[in-house]
Amino acid sequence: MNKVLLVGRLGQDPEIRFSQTGTVFARMTLATERSRKVDGKWATEADWHTVIQIAKALSAVTAKKGDLVAVEGALRSRSWEADGAKHWITEVISSRVRVLTKNRKDKLTEQSVPDPETETLTTEELETSEIPF
Repeated sequence: MNKVLLVGRLGQDPEIRFSQTGTVFARMTLATERSRKVDGKWATEADWHTVIQIAKALSAVTAKKGDLVAVEGALRSRSWEADGAKHWITEVISSRVRVLTKNRKDKLTEQSVPDPETETLTTEELETSEIPF
């Protein structure tokens, strides 16, 4: 089973690219926190994850820098050659991205991408080699 669920904050606005067929790709950097003891005291550290959201329409990409988001997806590793060296990256290919924001009344609300069943492509619908990053 290859399943990932992360909750964290976006480090920057999503980088948007389009395939030749019009598919939308949003590359996001997501920071998650973890705690560990250092010299007997708890310290919080951040881990950074690369998330790729694949969507049928740009309107499905709603997250912005600083947003608290929940990401559900699968890990994918890929490689490429550049400058005579082979490079590897492991990314989260999201099947669902939810933006968790505070509204004016300071209540936690949940905003999902519009109709995830029709707006977001599944990883089965798209070959990883088509990701333009």
